[in-house]
Amino acid sequence: MPIVAAVGPARPNRAPDVRTVQQLLNRAGGHQIRLKVDGLFGPRTAAAISRYQANVLRFRRPDGVVDPGGPTLRMLGRQPGGNTTRSRPIPRRTPAPPPRPSVSAPGTNPAAPPAAPTRTGGVAGPGGLTEETYIDMAARLDCEVAAIKAIVETEVAIRGPFDKQGRPTILFERHKFHRHTGGRYDRTHPDISNPNWGGYGKFSAQYEKLEQAMKLDHAAGLKSCSWGAFQILGENHVQAGHATVDSFVAAMRRGILPQAEAFVSFVLNDRRLLAALRQRNWATFARIYNGPAYKDNDYDGKMRANYQRFAQ
Repeated sequence: MPIVAAVGPARPNRAPDVRTVQQLLNRAGGHQIRLKVDGLFGPRTAAAISRYQANVLRFRRPDGVVDPGGPTLRMLGRQPGGNTTRSRPIPRRTPAPPPRPSVSAPGTNPAAPPAAPTRTGGVAGPGGLTEETYIDMAARLDCEVAAIKAIVETEVAIRGPFDKQGRPTILFERHKFHRHTGGRYDRTHPDISNPNWGGYGKFSAQYEKLEQAMKLDHAAGLKSCSWGAFQILGENHVQAGHATVDSFVAAMRRGILPQAEAFVSFVLNDRRLLAALRQRNWATFARIYNGPAYKDNDYDGKMRANYQRFAQ
């Protein structure tokens, strides 16, 4: 299939899928709109899909959605040049193992352990990403390699993207679990459900907190953690290119390259974040990426310092 998930209003809009649809629409015509192939789903792409459905497919009520295997995609694939394959993803040399739907509980012996970070050749940079991968990401985001390195270095400088057991590094956010569960567990489990942020405890205790949270509410627990080299919150799984939080977590566990893919999708799907990254506006980037309390941990200052180091 040319795309993995649906493209359209309120759909996952994974950057590679949007880019594929934009390419197919430009080749097919029939909508009088020339699209920039940037992987961003916006009003122009939405209008082009709807016009194509009305003018070419003769839909009485165009919905502006391109579904994997749906009639719009099938027709686009039959247009001249419509046999285009998906745009080039972040390079990988080995196939990823099948997704795993949840985090294994402490003491269990899962059938297949999490994959170690995958490398694609060359000298590994921050987070275990190679220079080849950083260059590919920067090209897709139209930003500097040093800017992406600065973010990774800021997020996982101490812990790295994976722990000693090969699991993606996480940080459990108790205030997020409070929000996702409506505060139901504030009194009985104040260490994992609290309206106030903080109270993280030791890095080694994060998975134990997650497992406790998942026993109370599986999805809320996964959504309340930030994951991997880029520390993307599980609650942002759609923006990161995954229809479900379980799919997102499975990707985080597969290796460093799926984590990088999620970051690219996450940034491309937020124009403010993308502009801040390109302009190296670290205060704005940190406010959106790390939250309104970013100054408490000097996220912008650390990113700025790291960028200056990598840009030399």
